[in-house]
Amino acid sequence: MKFLIQLLAIIALAYILELFLPWYYIAVASFVIGYALKSKANFLAGFMAIAILWFVKASLQDSAGSSDLAERVANIFTLPTKEFLFLITSIVGGLVGGFAAWSGSLLKRKVKAYGN
Repeated sequence: MKFLIQLLAIIALAYILELFLPWYYIAVASFVIGYALKSKANFLAGFMAIAILWFVKASLQDSAGSSDLAERVANIFTLPTKEFLFLITSIVGGLVGGFAAWSGSLLKRKVKAYGN
């Protein structure tokens, strides 16, 4: 249950921050939630949250537009389809989110160890 709450909190905070700030603030969102809501699978929660968020956002932006930009970018990188491009993009974002959430949980553990 804590994992699901952490996952949804990272998605919500990262989405809000991405509306106003640069893309790399997903790391801040994952770090803060990883620190605040430490679960047993922090890396996985951060990874999945950002990967899902970025895949959904990329798919929605592509379907809303009338351009074939995603297909052209996929062709530049010699990828078979634009969905594969979305998958690779979400994996890269997921790695950033996963390591940030993991770092937040490790910092909480250190602070708790030194607080005693």
